[in-house]
Amino acid sequence: MSQFEAMRDGVLSGSIFPIVIGVLILLCVGIGLRRKPRLRGSGKFAGATDIVRSFGDWSRYPLSLFATLLIYAFLLVAVGYILYALWGWDGLTGRTWLTTIFIELFLIAIILYRLILLDRLRAVNRYPFGQIRYLGFKVTLWLPEKDRFEHIKIQGRAGVGKTTGFMFPGLISDAAGECSVVALDVKSPELFDTVAGAWCAKGKKVILWDPYHPDCIGFEPLATATPDTLTRIEESVYGKRDTGADPQTVFFDDQERRLFRLCCQLVQTYKDPRQCNLPMVHQLALRGVPAMESAVTYCRNPQLQEEFNHLFSNRQRVQDLLGGMLNKLDMFSDSKIAAGFSRPDLDLDILFREPTLLIIASPQSNPKSRLGAAILLRSVMLKIFERPTREKGLPIFFYLDEFYNLHLPEMPDFVNTARSTRTGVITFMQTHEQLYQYKRHEIGSLSINQKLQIYLQGCDIAHCKELSERLGKTLIKDKRVSRAFGRRSNTTVSYLEAPLMTPDSIQMLPNDVALCFTGDLRPFLVKRLFSYKTPEFKSRTRLPASAYRPCAEPLSAPSYRDLPDQGPLEASAPFAGPVSPQRPSDSVGF
Repeated sequence: MSQFEAMRDGVLSGSIFPIVIGVLILLCVGIGLRRKPRLRGSGKFAGATDIVRSFGDWSRYPLSLFATLLIYAFLLVAVGYILYALWGWDGLTGRTWLTTIFIELFLIAIILYRLILLDRLRAVNRYPFGQIRYLGFKVTLWLPEKDRFEHIKIQGRAGVGKTTGFMFPGLISDAAGECSVVALDVKSPELFDTVAGAWCAKGKKVILWDPYHPDCIGFEPLATATPDTLTRIEESVYGKRDTGADPQTVFFDDQERRLFRLCCQLVQTYKDPRQCNLPMVHQLALRGVPAMESAVTYCRNPQLQEEFNHLFSNRQRVQDLLGGMLNKLDMFSDSKIAAGFSRPDLDLDILFREPTLLIIASPQSNPKSRLGAAILLRSVMLKIFERPTREKGLPIFFYLDEFYNLHLPEMPDFVNTARSTRTGVITFMQTHEQLYQYKRHEIGSLSINQKLQIYLQGCDIAHCKELSERLGKTLIKDKRVSRAFGRRSNTTVSYLEAPLMTPDSIQMLPNDVALCFTGDLRPFLVKRLFSYKTPEFKSRTRLPASAYRPCAEPLSAPSYRDLPDQGPLEASAPFAGPVSPQRPSDSVGF
């Protein structure tokens, strides 16, 4: 028998075969981790190993199996070296003894993984965004919490599955995390019916603000509104000031905004808490100038009275301004929406104290509710920046589905600085043109501050061309054969640059594939998740759910209440202004 045959029989006989396998596993891992040299061509996709190393969850199957096998391979090599160093080849003989050692090492590898590495590898508040094939297994990709604070964008045509593939799986995963979530539901009550049960199953609160749902919670921002809060409410109702309009339009817009703020401050002086709310501002404007004059008489605020008296010097202009203000506040003519703003049940501080899911309904079928959703959403954004200690409290993640329907003027500034408050924003949109409601520099600010950008089928062709340029060029082999009569054929091989993906191939991506851009890796393609098909999420959808309500009484629209004839002033209180009107219909209840 030759020396080669003896070595072959020794290796395959079982005595040192597992050790050889361990060495081969470590070599394969080392080769896979080694970065390949760059070739010509600026475009290439990220490798599977790089993707898994950045976004894989090593505490979940199958990466947990890979981690255990790596530990086992390392132990095999280490123990095999020790046995060989002590007893030479004799230490690697004895099939029964070696089998016992191999089994014990495998158990030790499992124990080391679970006791030492599992807690370090397990992370909370990760965001699932797709799957890839790695060594024959499907591996789910998770964006770490620190990267979620740098925001996410999902873009694709309507009906491609942005909600079921990227919103629902993320919300279901956050139910097991230590965070609060604010989700915008444009298909209410689909979001509540689908994911609220997963949060309730974990013993966490689910708050629903949907004026058309019986479990809607009351929200009233006016009674305790600061000047900054009033500014946010004003911008929600009127939008940002158009400095490029003609001077006359700017003048009347400023006057109407001023009247709105004064009316809000006037309603804030009401003593009856049932009358101090935004729907009462609408009721006050609806009653006209006489009722407003009576309310100013009883407000006991000299500065506010002076402001109103200056406006009342031109009663016709005030009447015209009230007409414009009524158009802006028309949503409160709906009794359901007025009831949703009638009671201060919602304490926004709960988002920072305990994990909570806040669902804000903004159904596209009812444009009136969009303004109410914008007011609540901007109140949450302001509350985030008002936190005295931003390092304490829970992180908050926003899921803004079709957020362009809500005009949020401060969104670019919020995205710029939200990271310092441990807040992440996930925006869902159909086309890049939907951002044109913002100025050019604001669009650039929104785009540059999104760490993960995911594009689905059906993006507009102009944006697909831009994405194709971002992907870069790749080399393709060009083989040409020239033939001539009476001469041998000549073959010429050259390499030409071509787009890694053409605009057409990006626009026509398969329905279950998404193109991902991150700040740390080259672009890559992933298989989409499906909340109704992926087993990990399917089992946690549409579970029994109940909305949290601190007050069980049903909401009702606030009613306009008149004052008694003698007015609200106490005998000892100073009085400023003319004698109170004798008609009860001319005054508002305080």
